[in-house]
Amino acid sequence: MMDQTLPGLSAELRHVWSIETAELIADTRSSHVYRVTRHGLAGAIVKVLKPEGMEELPGIALLRWRNGSGATRLLDQHGHACLLEDAGTITLEDHRTRAGDRACAPVFCEVISQLHLSSKQPPPSELISLERRFKSLFERTNQESSGSMLSGLLHWSSALATQLLATQASVRPLHGDLHHGNIVSGGPRGWLAIDPHGVIGDPAYEVANVFGNPLGARADILDPERIAFFADFFADLLACPQRKIAEYAAAHTALSMCWYMEDETSESDRFFAGEARDLLGLLKTMLEDGRFDA
Repeated sequence: MMDQTLPGLSAELRHVWSIETAELIADTRSSHVYRVTRHGLAGAIVKVLKPEGMEELPGIALLRWRNGSGATRLLDQHGHACLLEDAGTITLEDHRTRAGDRACAPVFCEVISQLHLSSKQPPPSELISLERRFKSLFERTNQESSGSMLSGLLHWSSALATQLLATQASVRPLHGDLHHGNIVSGGPRGWLAIDPHGVIGDPAYEVANVFGNPLGARADILDPERIAFFADFFADLLACPQRKIAEYAAAHTALSMCWYMEDETSESDRFFAGEARDLLGLLKTMLEDGRFDA
């Protein structure tokens, strides 16, 4: 008999979605996530948003709009609970461990190409603009004491982000949080993106988070040759200059650093904030040294 105390998984949801068994696979700040079996139906994932998880609603709207193209399919939604296709249990980070870092490049290419296919349907109105997304970077820059090394990095990053936002091209819906942990496989449809943030903006932003991931892989993240490789690879994929890819990577790395600093209560947050700061410094140096084709 199923545990009747599963958080967020009400008797009504279990009935409507024919759920027989449920395994809690993630309990995050924003949601409870279950892998479920269903009577007479394929297994699925149930994601129940917590009150703190309402910022994920744009991502759910993106999944509905994509309808399975490059991403897990949204099967149904009841309020803040979503029934999702089970895309599998193998992450791109697992693949990286087995096959090497650069073996991830063709997978990113495959997934992004599908995510960015045109649609006859208009984009969801709920998507977050890049201007809104970078709010934390601009606010932290204004709050930081002048004269410090961090202040200098933040002001440089804010100026860069301002310039990028003003010159966006080919604006389109984006996953917004694409990295090695948010691409999975093991199901019949191969590699698929999960957990989108639902952003709208320049396509170059889509790959910005790759440079700082996987989290904790410091030796690779801070390898200039890796940065140059992915800047070149993604520039070809998105038909834009390498420098633009690297600039978006730098701007997003600064934003990520600010997010970690907002909640710098755990040792891991402090570690990842420091890792992002080091990557940001390296990207800044490489940009200033002209390491990327313009």
